[in-house]
Amino acid sequence: MNEVVGSIIKEYLERKIHLLEREITLKEVEGKAQSVVGVRRSGKTSLLIYYFQKFREEGKNVIFFPFDDDRVYPPSLDTLRAVIKASKEIYPTGKLYLFFDEIQEIDGWEIGIKRLVERENHRVFLTGSSSKLMSKEIATQMRGRTLVYELFPFSFREVLRLNGIKMSKYYTEMEEAKIKNLLKKYIEWGGFPEIWVKEEFANEILREYVDVMFYRDLVERFNIRNYKAIKLFMKIAVSSFSKRVSIRKISNYMKTLNISVSRNTLYNYLEYCNDSYIIFPVRRYSPSLKDVEQSKPKIYPVDNGIIRVFAHRTSEDIGRLMECVVFLELRRTYKENENIFYYITADGKEIDFLLKNGRECEIIEVTYDVDNEHIKKVFKALDELKIKHGLILTWDKTDVLEKDGKRIDIMPLWKWFLKESVSNK
Repeated sequence: MNEVVGSIIKEYLERKIHLLEREITLKEVEGKAQSVVGVRRSGKTSLLIYYFQKFREEGKNVIFFPFDDDRVYPPSLDTLRAVIKASKEIYPTGKLYLFFDEIQEIDGWEIGIKRLVERENHRVFLTGSSSKLMSKEIATQMRGRTLVYELFPFSFREVLRLNGIKMSKYYTEMEEAKIKNLLKKYIEWGGFPEIWVKEEFANEILREYVDVMFYRDLVERFNIRNYKAIKLFMKIAVSSFSKRVSIRKISNYMKTLNISVSRNTLYNYLEYCNDSYIIFPVRRYSPSLKDVEQSKPKIYPVDNGIIRVFAHRTSEDIGRLMECVVFLELRRTYKENENIFYYITADGKEIDFLLKNGRECEIIEVTYDVDNEHIKKVFKALDELKIKHGLILTWDKTDVLEKDGKRIDIMPLWKWFLKESVSNK
């Protein structure tokens, strides 16, 4: 055991992998582990390896260990103890920086991690399978002894860096054309990292992702027995991207197909999809918490690539797809139904996003091509909410409109993505 563990540790200490720097900064906090969670295949392991290599170059006492390696599988607490023992032999003095991948493979892993971070004051960074190590599980098992970081697929800024475009205040016409072409691709294919390095297999990769999410992160994780119901629900929900959905109508539709499932079960399915970072339901804004909870949810999948697998889209869907990528950008910083809502005006017009940060509110409307109806409803929402500024994101139009002390900025989507104010950095 000790020889095998030592061999694996040495392999990573000698390995150098070129990885894109992500927009998440892992921090050192005394007495707490750092845990990275998120949708499957979003790059959690790569993020850990990036920081492992970064800290190694800075001269820190680093160890990376994957607990799904076949040479130690299935791992146990004895495996973890062997890794810790080998780490202390390699670095007999000083603070350890331990990067543990697929830690959930060990029953009772939290016992060893608590000792490392609390009693021995080492730095521990964790990630693992989406089906077994989500934010709720970590919160339960570590009980306040960890900081949780959510990792999503590539942001558009990360896609640009991957394609050699540097952030700048000004861009040439050629650079702007390239940015717009990449944005079209990002809207269509999403941001899963593997898609951007294996483009010729993109469709196959996305279908595989969806299958694994469905079986591992939903059916197996939540022990769902009504296979037909959950599969149809997931298809309907993803196909309804950027739209409000009615659980009652979905239940009635399933009954016409002789699929028996209660509304409460469908609400549970929606919660399971949310817990697994597959689907985010956004509620209508209201000062009343009861009204928020009872409103119809708008559905946003975690990545537009998932939409590609399920939805039969037409050219008219471009505005809805733009709305999805805007939501995902907002979700990197804010939480749905805590900070992110949609809004309905008094005359029944929908505003795509209302951001609430304390007492401050901001509204954002997303449309491929702005028209007078969009402008009228945004001004009306500003009046009703008693706020002075709104934003309309379009494909390529720029303008500033003012009326009765209210202002609407109209901005191309690509410029909004590149604004520092929407960056996590």
